[in-house]
Amino acid sequence: MFKKNCIVNGNEFPIDQIEFSLDDLLKKFIKDKDIKIAVAVNNRLIEKSEWKKKKISNGDIIEIVQPFFGG
Repeated sequence: MFKKNCIVNGNEFPIDQIEFSLDDLLKKFIKDKDIKIAVAVNNRLIEKSEWKKKKISNGDIIEIVQPFFGG
């Protein structure tokens, strides 16, 4: 069995698939498909149109953020 880990918002997340996209990962964390989020992998912002193509590698650092309004 192939096993790798990535860091999501500061927490270790195990991945036990050889091919694992950013979109696959986000489906595990985000249940509301209408929510507006921004995602960076290794400090690089990934456009939503690229989520299915972006492969997650061992040791990648993913940050998921949601904007909020107020003052």
